[in-house]
Amino acid sequence: MVRYMVTSALPYANGPIHAGHLAGAYLPADIFVRYLRLKGEEVLFVCGTDEHGTPITFRALKEGRSAREIVDEFHEHIKTTFERAKISFDYFGRTELPVHYRVSQEFFLKALENGHLVKKVSKQAYCEHDKMFLPDRYVIGTCPYCGAENQRGDQCEVCGHPLTPEILINPRCNICGNPVTFKDSAHYYIHMGDFQERLKEWVEKQEHWKPNVRNTVLGWIKEGLEERAITRDLDWGIPVPLDDEDVKGKVLYVWFEAPVGY
Repeated sequence: MVRYMVTSALPYANGPIHAGHLAGAYLPADIFVRYLRLKGEEVLFVCGTDEHGTPITFRALKEGRSAREIVDEFHEHIKTTFERAKISFDYFGRTELPVHYRVSQEFFLKALENGHLVKKVSKQAYCEHDKMFLPDRYVIGTCPYCGAENQRGDQCEVCGHPLTPEILINPRCNICGNPVTFKDSAHYYIHMGDFQERLKEWVEKQEHWKPNVRNTVLGWIKEGLEERAITRDLDWGIPVPLDDEDVKGKVLYVWFEAPVGY
């Protein structure tokens, strides 16, 4: 007997899910899982809500509510929606669970121990009006690659190119609309280049991927994978597990810890 684990994308707990979500990420996986079960295979179908990151804090800020209120409300709403749609998860969790905090911090510490992380002081977006550092999605501007306007500081939704706030043209605060400044802030970065060849070899073997998807990913790898910050100037999320004044009060970047939730 072959053992399978099937996962679907963890939905952000910042709003309800709709038919498009169900059709795109959950119904196909559910059909596959039901097929495996009918064959008598051992299968575990896992999902949950992604409860950290700027989509949640941004909604909380706009509505004058706490992030905790937002995630508690929409975790239950999303969980109930899946139950009504008969999506047959074996386990549906959430990234606010203590076990997720513990394992994510273990991942961070192991990566640090193995030399894959480095602490650096860099210029981070700051809003003088709101008196706060701005995570990438709190900054909008013009994409330097394709010229698309009103793109967030993490990725261009038009050309798909990864972005950072400092390379946006005319960056401004997505909360108040004022231009941003850049101030020094210490963060931990992951050496993506350590995994470049291994990732390239793995992606090349994924013959079932759509050609345009595989070619896009290989194109990014060919350009050279740069260091990426995996901590953020936020107070909502998993605390950086270090006794280090430089990163006190900071949290793990959601795209570092959320995949652990799978």
